[in-house]
Amino acid sequence: MPYADLVVADPPSPNAGLVRQMLRQAARRRPATLEQWRIAYERSAASFAAAPVGAQAVPVGAATGIWLRRPAANRPVLLYLHGGFYCLGSARTHAHLAGLLADAAGAACLALDYRRGPEQPFPAAVDDGVAALEAIRAAAPDGPVVVAGDSAGAGLALSVAMRVRDDGGRPPDLLVLLSPWSDLTCSSRSHRELAAVDPVLSTGELREMAARYAGAADPRRPGLSPLFGDLAGLPPVLVQAGGQEVLLDDATRLVDGIRATGGRAVLHHWPHMFHVWQWYHPILPEGARALRDAGALIRAATAGGGTRPDGTAGCAASTRAAGTASSAPTVRRG
Repeated sequence: MPYADLVVADPPSPNAGLVRQMLRQAARRRPATLEQWRIAYERSAASFAAAPVGAQAVPVGAATGIWLRRPAANRPVLLYLHGGFYCLGSARTHAHLAGLLADAAGAACLALDYRRGPEQPFPAAVDDGVAALEAIRAAAPDGPVVVAGDSAGAGLALSVAMRVRDDGGRPPDLLVLLSPWSDLTCSSRSHRELAAVDPVLSTGELREMAARYAGAADPRRPGLSPLFGDLAGLPPVLVQAGGQEVLLDDATRLVDGIRATGGRAVLHHWPHMFHVWQWYHPILPEGARALRDAGALIRAATAGGGTRPDGTAGCAASTRAAGTASSAPTVRRG
């Protein structure tokens, strides 16, 4: 990985406070049923997430994908897995996020509508992610492939990489994980310490949704909670996490765990940000900056290195961190 850890400690923009306030208001108006929540989630994304002109829906195994940008020679391909507790959201709700990340990376992009719980519980989503990775390899056999996701989608990206590794397949070249949900037991210390400042997530809601996705499976199973799995032999990993989200430890423990096996992992820590702030990039400068940082790292990593090994030079308003990782105006959450 060409970049070092980063801490983006700049004071939050004026819009960050407005987004945080609207997120807290939305959290108090949670829909009563899962179906109502799904509808609200899709509506909340409508102004942000319209697929670009020319986007093409294609079958991917038992699921559907949307090519936001088609593969081209000498260009990496990004497989994007959306967040939403494994039960909400779609490729459409995250097209604006996946699209900007792909633009920043100079990459083609397939956004996946994987099967969701509770109707199609684990391991359906992992199966779909593996099928999508195989489809991309078939469409662009020689180019680098990056698997990215946010929240549940980030945990899914990690589970897909682990499955491919365990099955002896060709793994992705890089993982990009935005506010990853890597522990479905929700037992980390940050769930207690950051509950009062997190405007997006509650531990109770996370556990409720985890049960819907897991079905009869133990949430500690590595395919569900990759933090508890074998973290050796993974591709390089970029993790971005906010300092005001209850899933912060899911990110830092993951980075530490990968490093403990000798793997390569980079943490971009934004102390003043909340869960998946990148989703709000049309109105939140910090979201666009984080995606540009991730795109710069993808460009460097998929080019076999880069001319900026110092990490700070290619990333907007960032300062390098010390050694290790541990030291919405909407109802869109998870």
